[in-house]
Amino acid sequence: MVRIRSGRRIVVVGGGAGGLELVTRLGRRWTDKVILVDRLAGHVWKPRLHEVAAGLLGPGEDETSYLAHGRAHGFDFVMGELTGLDLAQRTIQVARLLSPESGAEILGERTIAYDILVLSLGSRVNDFGVPGVLDHCHMLDTPLQAQRLQHRFLEAAVQVSAGRCERLRVGIVGAGATGVELAAELHHAAHAMQHYGGLGADGRLDITLLDQAPRVLSAADPRTSARVQDALEKLGVKVRLAEAVTSVDNEAFHLKGGDAVACTIKVWASGVTGLKVVSKLQGLSIGRGGRIIVEPNLACVGAEEVFALGDCATALDDQARPLWPPTAQVAHQQATYLSKTLRPGRSSQRPIPFRYEPKGFLVSLGANDAAAEFPKLGKDGPAPSAGGALAKLLYVSLFHMHRLALHGPVRAMELALADAIRRMAIPPIKLH
Repeated sequence: MVRIRSGRRIVVVGGGAGGLELVTRLGRRWTDKVILVDRLAGHVWKPRLHEVAAGLLGPGEDETSYLAHGRAHGFDFVMGELTGLDLAQRTIQVARLLSPESGAEILGERTIAYDILVLSLGSRVNDFGVPGVLDHCHMLDTPLQAQRLQHRFLEAAVQVSAGRCERLRVGIVGAGATGVELAAELHHAAHAMQHYGGLGADGRLDITLLDQAPRVLSAADPRTSARVQDALEKLGVKVRLAEAVTSVDNEAFHLKGGDAVACTIKVWASGVTGLKVVSKLQGLSIGRGGRIIVEPNLACVGAEEVFALGDCATALDDQARPLWPPTAQVAHQQATYLSKTLRPGRSSQRPIPFRYEPKGFLVSLGANDAAAEFPKLGKDGPAPSAGGALAKLLYVSLFHMHRLALHGPVRAMELALADAIRRMAIPPIKLH
């Protein structure tokens, strides 16, 4: 094995929304003392994966290369999958790197030493052990999964257009933000396919959104949930609530009450759980759902100089309830907190705990519509909400804020301009 140190002291594993923002901030301050480790070569903002899945965003159009970004912002990048952790030796193990074409070994297993370790591993969709989910359902945890769904949706649209299938039927389990946004974007994509490619799936698309919760966006204010459900139904999306899926096969979702929802394409977007590698990280405290238990300052319980942020981490209150939800908003705030906490030396524990400040949430409902919910006015006051073009503008601004955190104002403006030019020059839908 190759042992990597060379004076670097802070190692961050995972280049998602929180991890990449953290190494960017740390790299600017502590050049050549920060390493990012990730199994992929580039970053795509996870809240946009539903756009990739619908073909409204090409997989490379908004991907940030870890190598290039590290070069520009003062950190090094090691590509490979985390496989183990040695707390006593303060090292992590990274799997060997294989060629995706030939399977030949590019790099062997590596051992990377750290002084401070931050785990930003993200999460995966929870199949809850339902039979058939892993065999028959698409998921949206990675860009590759989103691309596979896009290809399948396009193929099905071609079949409908050619008369081989009467209708394009899509079933989505999970009426949270991912499921709601995907349903709306697939409706938009079918219209764009007809307009720009002549594929006649528009008007012959059936989307069913399923959830065992009593309303869509169950964590939102009931008025916001009602607004979103009304918008979906106006698009033609069939919403079935308080319905539990008991099994999945090649033809349909099978429900607890005995009904079956027939669909050509099946998507599972219900719940999140920790990655399987978390169970292999000996010495860490793992809670329900495979998430790493951390102190209020994001330090991993029982592990010196090891921290965790984002979806992979959870802190519990006095009643053993999670203190914050697994969202990109939380990861962003935690990255900002840790960027002010960590130093390339030791004694990085911070006495002031991390405090999550809810900013509300935004959910996209298509090309020109969205729903926004803002923080409550007082402890028991209502949650102000908005919809339409204003909410959509706020939704788009979240992505630009993420770009600003990564690239700075000049580069972020250049990328926004490039997006505008691309939208004018090419169709807004991926047709291959």
